[in-house]
Amino acid sequence: MRLLPSKYFKRNSSYALLLDRLLMELKIMPNTKDDIWSIPNNNWPDAHHLLPPAAPELGTILNALRKTKIVKVSNAQMGTQLKLMLTLEPNVKAIFKPQWYSRDTVLHGPVYFGKDRHNAEIVAFHLSSLLGLRRVPLTVIRKLNLKEVQSKTTAEVSATMFEEANETCLYGNCHYCSASDPVCSTNNILEGALILWLPSSLKLFKHRHPWQRTYKRNKLAQWETNQNYCDKVKESKTYAPHASSRLLDLIDTAIFDFLLDNGDRHHYELMQNNFHNPAVLLIDNGKSLANPDIDHIDILAPLYQCCMIHKTTWDRLQLLGGGALSASLRQLLAQEAVESEVLPLITEDYLSAMDRRLLTIYAVVEYCLKLKKYPSNVILDHR
Repeated sequence: MRLLPSKYFKRNSSYALLLDRLLMELKIMPNTKDDIWSIPNNNWPDAHHLLPPAAPELGTILNALRKTKIVKVSNAQMGTQLKLMLTLEPNVKAIFKPQWYSRDTVLHGPVYFGKDRHNAEIVAFHLSSLLGLRRVPLTVIRKLNLKEVQSKTTAEVSATMFEEANETCLYGNCHYCSASDPVCSTNNILEGALILWLPSSLKLFKHRHPWQRTYKRNKLAQWETNQNYCDKVKESKTYAPHASSRLLDLIDTAIFDFLLDNGDRHHYELMQNNFHNPAVLLIDNGKSLANPDIDHIDILAPLYQCCMIHKTTWDRLQLLGGGALSASLRQLLAQEAVESEVLPLITEDYLSAMDRRLLTIYAVVEYCLKLKKYPSNVILDHR
């Protein structure tokens, strides 16, 4: 990083045009259509994104996600952590991930340590737009009054709710859920991330990530011991660069995850609706924002082992240098905090960490350029 050219430390004034466009998208339209939910369900998703490059209705739909009446609260599909499925009028499904930690809590341990951070889901949504990777489901902050919604809970959820110190607590139904580890309201309010459930018409297929961790302290994965591991990955037709953009999408994902410090991407999802060359979706980002003082460089293994990157991604990354990344994300998240009437969603320490990690990404690409000596072999774009 100390040897990086000075251009990487200078702020490109053109980032302001991108930021203005994204902030404009977040404006709420005064007149909401009755069928507004058909836009994110039917009009937006395609092979390469969940949110199109231009989405003037975005702010209005996000506001509806925050405020539309809840008609049912049930357990989400069984997973490792507490999640609720909210049904909004008229039969709109969304996943609720509750707040477990304060904004400035620093977690120490493996990169996948701890419970999901609800604010990380919102940060991930806006970061994906900044990077031009609009593959994260629509996500907002929503506050639940647990006393009010208790009458709308299913029997399974209600059985896990109880009163403690004049607050309502629940523990739900999941692999690690237990009555000894509930989440409780504050003044009857439980804050959380609300994530719009993808429409049933989208058929998702889950795939094992080739750079998956072993999740065992005394056992390393192949990619952790073999620096030529990418050559082995490319032998598979699935990841051959001439056959699809799958490998380049996973490199995009690694960059996205490194900025967020998400080292828990053990699987990934694709839309298989007869789409040609579908993009890798960026779903489930709750294990991000653990420790702003540590950079887990191995999250970038797909980038530094393969030395490839989408040209569009590289162009966007260069636009966000010189502090433009943190400045843009700060404003986008401030807009969400205002609309949701909550505390700031990210601390300055985490924003500074992203600017620092971006410099690391620049350094890796420069390393690849020097290693290969031929830029055309490094900067690729198969879209």
